[in-house]
Amino acid sequence: MTKEQRRPLRWLRLLSAEQRGTIRSRLLALALIPSTALLVLWVGVTVTPVNDLIVLQRGTTFVEEAGVPALEVISALQAERQSTMEYLALRESGSDNRVPTTQLREDRAATDTAVADFRAQIEESGLLSFPEETRDRIDRFLSTLTVIQPHRDVLDTSTPTRDGAVSTYNEAIEAGLQLWDIQEKLVDADQAHHMRSLTSLIRARELLSQEDGVLTYSGISGTFSTADHIDFAAAVGAQRFLYTQIAPELTGPDRAVYDEVIGSAQFRTVQSLENEAIRAGAATDDPPVDIELWNSSRSMLDESFQDLTESRIADITEQSRADALQLTLLIAALSTVTLAVVVASVLYSSRTVTWLNRRLGALRQATLDYANHRLPRITARLRAGEKVDVDTDAPLIPVDVDDEIGQVTKAFNTAQRAAVDSATQEAKLREGVRNVFRNIARRAQTLVHRQLSLLDTLEQSETDPKVLESLFRIDHLSTQMRRNAENLMLLTDDRPSRKAGEPLSLAQAARAASSEIEDYSRVKLLPMPTVRLKGAVASDSVRLLAELLENAASFSPPSTTVTVRGEALPHGSYALEIEDRGLGMLPEGYAAANELLSGSSWRFNLADMREDSQLGLIVVATIAQRHNLKVTLRPSPYNGTQAIVVFPPEAIDTSPATPPEITVERTRPAPAELEAPSVTASPAPSGTAPAAAPAAPDSTARPAAEASAESDTYKGLPRRRRSHRRQQQPVPPAPAPSISRPVSTDRSLEEIRQMMSAFQRGTRTGRAEGSNEYPTTEAR
Repeated sequence: MTKEQRRPLRWLRLLSAEQRGTIRSRLLALALIPSTALLVLWVGVTVTPVNDLIVLQRGTTFVEEAGVPALEVISALQAERQSTMEYLALRESGSDNRVPTTQLREDRAATDTAVADFRAQIEESGLLSFPEETRDRIDRFLSTLTVIQPHRDVLDTSTPTRDGAVSTYNEAIEAGLQLWDIQEKLVDADQAHHMRSLTSLIRARELLSQEDGVLTYSGISGTFSTADHIDFAAAVGAQRFLYTQIAPELTGPDRAVYDEVIGSAQFRTVQSLENEAIRAGAATDDPPVDIELWNSSRSMLDESFQDLTESRIADITEQSRADALQLTLLIAALSTVTLAVVVASVLYSSRTVTWLNRRLGALRQATLDYANHRLPRITARLRAGEKVDVDTDAPLIPVDVDDEIGQVTKAFNTAQRAAVDSATQEAKLREGVRNVFRNIARRAQTLVHRQLSLLDTLEQSETDPKVLESLFRIDHLSTQMRRNAENLMLLTDDRPSRKAGEPLSLAQAARAASSEIEDYSRVKLLPMPTVRLKGAVASDSVRLLAELLENAASFSPPSTTVTVRGEALPHGSYALEIEDRGLGMLPEGYAAANELLSGSSWRFNLADMREDSQLGLIVVATIAQRHNLKVTLRPSPYNGTQAIVVFPPEAIDTSPATPPEITVERTRPAPAELEAPSVTASPAPSGTAPAAAPAAPDSTARPAAEASAESDTYKGLPRRRRSHRRQQQPVPPAPAPSISRPVSTDRSLEEIRQMMSAFQRGTRTGRAEGSNEYPTTEAR
């Protein structure tokens, strides 16, 4: 990829990076960009006035702090030069008594004072306050002033020529004049012509002073040499050229003053004497003009030029200050307007951004509140079957302004109502599914009850042992089907058909649970505490223990046993332990199962069910949560699983027990009992009489036996009472039970039938209790 092809991609990356910024930063950027552009425009507009103001201030600073002191030095040098010409001329003429030594000393002292004042003023102001060109000219002027004193020593000790005597003064004065000349380039266009006319006037005075020096030397010495003539003529020509430059630059009162000076009698006299001296030529023995007339006219003209110079300096300074004030006001006005616009723009943008950010924040807060609190609360209420008022429980977010944010708010309100409607429909769908499952469970349970009734009839009328064995197996499977239907009703928040009966002991509850699983013969009951569970707890605990026993038997080898033991715990609690010798689970499997059984982060939901969901554990968790039972799974020392069910004190029945009659506790007869009647594969708990061998039924005692069975059953699990006739006989000790002991071949078919009928009378009563809640026909 070439560089030209990569460049657009780089801009896209920059744009995407910018788009990742917040809306607040983008809005502020939109506000700051025009404000910044306005500031840049303000800088561009004010640069010129500021520069002009700086130039004016520098011009004013120069005039006041350097220009005027320099003019003082120039005037002092001109006076000292004039006294030096007189001093040299008198020395050359031999008239020592006419040497003005006192005047020369005074002029030299005045020059020293002016130079000292100039240096002090420059040091006070600092060279850095002046432009570079001005600093260079000041340094040059100061350097020429340093040679004045050595030049004086030469004049006092020797007799130099006129040109040699005045050259040092001329160089120093020229350096001072050049200090003024540079200002023409440093001021603005409006001030340049004023500065040019001023410097021309100052130079015209210097040229007039040079003419005066030549004529003064000539008048005292009495000679006018060729060199004197040339110097005089050059000064006159330069001076008159400057006059032509001064007039066009002057305006207003200064032009009137200048015209008055040019038209004055002394100006005409001076020009006439200049013309006369030039026409006279050189090599004359006498002065070419009247020296006294020249001195008087020249002095008056010089004073006029001095006044005009001071007036020009004052005008330029005042004009510069006025222009500086005007520029300052202009800059201040531009700055104020610009600053006001920028501040107003920033404030408006900030308020707008804050307003938009507040609205967006309110919309965000309302959205999060709805998503995190209102919708889950509404969903939970809908799942619980409560009615929800949408306008009250999920009100619309108010729309203050119908702009883009308002449209987003309306869109969210629409989405909110759609979400609530969807949750409502989902709740209705879930309730419908639950009702379908409930109806299916009820119908299945009704069919099971009818099936069990039919099995009772068939079992009583059948005489073939093999057919009876099959019937009892079908009877046992039907009992499991009834438990599964009851579990389905439990998961749909419905009450199973079993009613809360009498309290049961832990052993009775464990034996009743073992009779409801397929591999009941593998369950071994060990000794347990003689405590009873309350009726409601006992009814549900049978199903809970049946599910745990079912899991233990299903996930362990058929050749192993599942043991059930019980023990007392501190603070009035009791525990049942169900232990198998199966495959066990992984540590994460135990953790997940215990988390499910604890009910801390779980609630039954049809939407969470999967094909591999463990409905048995869900049933256990539901029952445990209902009665505050604690169920825990952990690894068994036999590499299997140990399930521990802890019954709290409030689940224990503490009412005094009714003295029991001599009974035989018996679960639903197993098919194996067709071969040998036996007790359950575990020892009976203490306080329970061993089962006796059933006797042949008597037709006269059957109604009494049925009535007794009806009064001593537990949810389809019979507590069989002996008939009245057998209760009057002594009870022989029961032989040691055996699980699979074959029946004696001497027992007749009629005896087997009578034995099975005795068991069936109890189970028939238990099923009759369980079917009272539902009709014997299918629900339509």
